[in-house]
Amino acid sequence: MEFWRSDRVVRLAPVGAVTCSGLLPVLQVALSFSYLGNDARTGLWSLAATAVYLPLHLRHVWYAARAIRPPAGHWSFAVMAVIILAVTPLAGNMWPRTYASLAVSAVLVLPGPWSFVAYLSLVIAGAPAALLLGLPWNAAPWLTLSELCGSGAVLLLVWLSAALVRLRSAREVLAQRAVAQERRRIDDDLRRTLGTALESLAARGAHAADLLTTPLDKRAELEAKLAGLADDSRRTLAEARQRVRGYRRPSLRAELDTAATLLAAAGIETRLQLPRTGIPDTIAPRPRAALRATVTGLLRTDGVSTCTITATVLTDGVRLEVRADDTIETIDVRPHIHTSEARP
Repeated sequence: MEFWRSDRVVRLAPVGAVTCSGLLPVLQVALSFSYLGNDARTGLWSLAATAVYLPLHLRHVWYAARAIRPPAGHWSFAVMAVIILAVTPLAGNMWPRTYASLAVSAVLVLPGPWSFVAYLSLVIAGAPAALLLGLPWNAAPWLTLSELCGSGAVLLLVWLSAALVRLRSAREVLAQRAVAQERRRIDDDLRRTLGTALESLAARGAHAADLLTTPLDKRAELEAKLAGLADDSRRTLAEARQRVRGYRRPSLRAELDTAATLLAAAGIETRLQLPRTGIPDTIAPRPRAALRATVTGLLRTDGVSTCTITATVLTDGVRLEVRADDTIETIDVRPHIHTSEARP
């Protein structure tokens, strides 16, 4: 079970798509030697043509399964089409079965509606071409059905693999965006609080240094300023330590932003409504797990179109309401008290 949740599936999915795409043409070569009306000559033509066009086809599948458009794909598809169509009169009456591979490459390489037009044209043309080459009429429907099933299976594998790759990329982007947002939040907080305090300490220290050159009658003023400077330095150091401990805890705003981004990426129109007075900086593990479980449930539910996450400040914390269409989930967020801070 752990295997299916790991990134190994994403890495192996393109390999599976390429393997399936290669097995079907190999089966076609075997049929070219053994099927009724074929002989060694048609089999050798089929083998030679497959050895030339198959690497081009697998190249298209490999790139598409990794959600990448093949470079110079139009040219490689044109070469593949010329090979398959040119060998049709020589490779036996089962050779039109390879039109399925050409149809798959057409969908993966050609743009927009042209790809589907080419796909349908190739699938439809397979049976008439085979009949002209001597295929029994009762075998023509099977050939068309095999083209549809084979090409559909390969396209499904390719699209699933590409979807997995895109999901992993989206997850990495969201993680990087969350890290960047958290860094900006910390930077702004430090600049607004500790930065101002340190600038004040620096200015007062410079003023105290100027008093060192004053007469002895102002030494009392200097001692008072130095004592105040030392007290303020201790308070600033304590505040810095407290904020560093706070940065190690999960951020409520970062969790809400990540939830809204995930839902929006899944096609759910999401609004985040926060109070103007602000929200607590941290969130305890239990409400954070509840928020993530709610978001996961929405992602797994079909038909969810809109979602609104509302944060309301209460006397003892924050109440989150996750409203998705006609359902409402309520999560109470209490202040996260550090163990060292709770001791008397």
